[in-house]
Amino acid sequence: MDGEELRIIPLGGLGEIGKNMMVVESGDTMIIVDAGMMFPDDTMPGIDFVIPDFSYVLENRKKIRGIILTHGHEDHIGALPYLLSLVDVPVFGTKLTLGFARNRIEDHSIACRVNLHEVNPREPYEFGDLKIEFFRVCHSIADGVGLSIETPAGYIVHSGDFKFDLGPSRENFDFFKLTEYGEKGVILLLSDSTNAESKGFTPSERELYARFRDVISNAPGRVIVATFASNIHRIQQVFDVSVRSGKRVAILGKSMEKNIEMGKKLGYLHFNERILISSKKLQSYRKDSIVLLTTGSQGEPMSALSRIIYNRHRLDIEKSDTVILSSSIIPGNEKTVTKIVNDLFKRGAQVYYEGVDELHVSGHASREELKLLIAMTKPKYFMPIHGEFRHLITHVRLAKEMGVPEKNIILCEDGDVVSVRDEDVRITDRVRAGHVYIDGKSIGAIEATVLEDRHKLSRDGIVIVALPVLAGGKKMISPPDIYSRGFIHCEISSDLFEKAKTAVYQSAMDLVGQEGLDHSLIKACIVDTLKSFFRKQTSRVPIIVPLITEVKG
Repeated sequence: MDGEELRIIPLGGLGEIGKNMMVVESGDTMIIVDAGMMFPDDTMPGIDFVIPDFSYVLENRKKIRGIILTHGHEDHIGALPYLLSLVDVPVFGTKLTLGFARNRIEDHSIACRVNLHEVNPREPYEFGDLKIEFFRVCHSIADGVGLSIETPAGYIVHSGDFKFDLGPSRENFDFFKLTEYGEKGVILLLSDSTNAESKGFTPSERELYARFRDVISNAPGRVIVATFASNIHRIQQVFDVSVRSGKRVAILGKSMEKNIEMGKKLGYLHFNERILISSKKLQSYRKDSIVLLTTGSQGEPMSALSRIIYNRHRLDIEKSDTVILSSSIIPGNEKTVTKIVNDLFKRGAQVYYEGVDELHVSGHASREELKLLIAMTKPKYFMPIHGEFRHLITHVRLAKEMGVPEKNIILCEDGDVVSVRDEDVRITDRVRAGHVYIDGKSIGAIEATVLEDRHKLSRDGIVIVALPVLAGGKKMISPPDIYSRGFIHCEISSDLFEKAKTAVYQSAMDLVGQEGLDHSLIKACIVDTLKSFFRKQTSRVPIIVPLITEVKG
């Protein structure tokens, strides 16, 4: 790529938590780094989750040499099945990451080819014009990596999601490789910003072990641990503590069962199968000898924990239960998690959750670690990635503190094109980027106008107007029938609806000509009349659906 422009284009993950996706291209070569999903927030009623807009990728599909996955969290691999259904390209990642990716693809009945290639940290790989090397990072999931791209002006370093954990169960952060890049020269550092507001250093996973042991060992009844099914470190801790406490473990939830089976098969989880018991035989064991390992720490409605709480499972929450929500609350899920916590307390359980009495440590670097990464790599240019704008801007301030000149800091939004040519890095263009909504089996069919209608329905309700006309559409035979849902109860407000019927009938009669009824004109009249009527009478305007029904004479 000597003398050629290299372009970095974030398509998700900047200005938001989740939906991480980035394109890197040089000449006729394009690679995609991650393809994640995002949980919906309160502005997205009825949406299951959100994925990036793939438009730019599809326009350049002939250039794609591969999809690189930095780790196996949903916000980095959740959109993979949808992307692979549109482009047939190989996927590259570490062993465990590919295991999670395969599970994700199998969980979705989407037709796509699966072409997975395992990579090893510190081994160079060539993707067309791009020479890439992976380096080991620590995160709340095992087998995570960052990556470097070699250019004539120096290395471009992408941190992936990371923290500097000096005591993980299996892997060490590759400080030596990062320092090596810094000595050789880093033209641009792209660094995870998720925890930029957190002071100091993020605690180690090992620091959590003693607290887990105390809570689980001394619990008066059953212990229910809810965490992400991909959090292999946390799952291993639960097994280790359960063994030392003389307790047995039951696994609840298909995704948890599948990931534990895969983690053990690949050598990332270590436990004796004899510790496992079937959730159908729990009555055969003392309650204080049982640990239930499940999903649902984010209040997901279909998770095992939610089904237990809301009586959609054969198990019930009991007063002697101890429930541990071992995860950070994902932005947008605060209300859902708060409801879960309240309902657990209402049923008499002892609850450990974020912000009060938590049994969780973050997988993301705090301020001092972010500053240390900058000190190690000594980048000429700096670009914060992965986080809401408050995280990105806080990270920018940290970079300034570390001596990066303000003119060399690239603050981007999704869709910005960052050009790297020689020793110059700048934003030069924009491409299409945004949200694609997944609603059941519907992919991308939900537009902003549909969400606006859903908001209006939830706020103001709906009124359906059925106007009977004589067959052939020549004559109205009576005032309309009006039905209401979520607006005002018809029986309680019968006088209001009688007046509404009269107003509609009179307005429609004024439109009857010698040629009979123009149905489209009559429908528009019904909508306009009722909007004005309801606004004046109630200060609210529901969604109005006119129906013209033909009746035989």
